[in-house]
Amino acid sequence: MNLRAIGCGLLAAGVFVAVGLFAMSLAFSRLDGCPKLVQWGDRTYLPRGSVSASPSFAEGSPAEIGSTFIGLTTRRVWGPPGSTPSNLAADRPDSIVLDCDDGSFQGYGVKTP
Repeated sequence: MNLRAIGCGLLAAGVFVAVGLFAMSLAFSRLDGCPKLVQWGDRTYLPRGSVSASPSFAEGSPAEIGSTFIGLTTRRVWGPPGSTPSNLAADRPDSIVLDCDDGSFQGYGVKTP
């Protein structure tokens, strides 16, 4: 085997890995805090109100109804009192609270067309 070919192959593999790691660091650096919108199944939620220190609803104590993927992590989701977990979009509440993974929580509402 030619040493030049081996060297070029190793250099190409090193550049490929370095570019991949750099791209991943750029993509995942934006995942801290609350996202600008939440895509949960086939429903889209937009932020409502301001960030709070705990999940809360005006109607009372929130119910944990599941989780959603944000990047490679999952974030817990709460619904209004009496909400139950469901895989069907029609059963999901119009208002949710999302764990922002930084100790804060953000309320979201369904995006209307």
